[in-house]
Amino acid sequence: MPARLFALLIGLLWTATPTALASELSWKEIYTSDGVTVSKASVPNSKFVAFKGDTVMDAPAGKVLHVLLDNTHRLEWVGRLYESTTLSRTSDFDYVVYQAFALPAIFSDRDYVYRGVATREAGTGAVILSLASTEHPEAPETVGVRAELVNSRYRLTPQGEKTRVEVEIVTDPKGAMPIWLVNLIQRSWPLDTLTGIRGMLDQPWVQEHPLP
Repeated sequence: MPARLFALLIGLLWTATPTALASELSWKEIYTSDGVTVSKASVPNSKFVAFKGDTVMDAPAGKVLHVLLDNTHRLEWVGRLYESTTLSRTSDFDYVVYQAFALPAIFSDRDYVYRGVATREAGTGAVILSLASTEHPEAPETVGVRAELVNSRYRLTPQGEKTRVEVEIVTDPKGAMPIWLVNLIQRSWPLDTLTGIRGMLDQPWVQEHPLP
């Protein structure tokens, strides 16, 4: 099955910890496509590879953040996502979500429960959106396998009316999925994710969300 499709399905299944990968790993560029530069890095004491995407979007940071925080329209741009439910929200920048994805029959469906927290970086003004696996009393039983994202974050750096958008990820899908396959398909996850976000920016529902 196409690696590009699988990367989109798997990469969006996991959640993330707020650790900043970029300050800890040595990134190596592996390709550029559609204005997105994708890099990888070895992760010490891990069987998985970290991947990173970097691009500039022709929209202010508030619009990019709106796409990332909006739960109503996620099914429009996240592949194979068939359920996305907000379980709780303490503020516009702190929330818990349950999501479920349908995978091809050779793999069990994946779902996850994650907490999202958006903060503002002192000095640069960049917005950091960190996603982390969590537990929640209202979360349903897993539809197949509950996967784990070892580490991930979005970094939105305002550049006038444009925004530099970076995303980093290390995933552990759990279940019966070979490590080499996970690392292979993750190569295109940053590209699929960033082009998916970019494709939403002109939609009428996208407004300029206040920054943290």
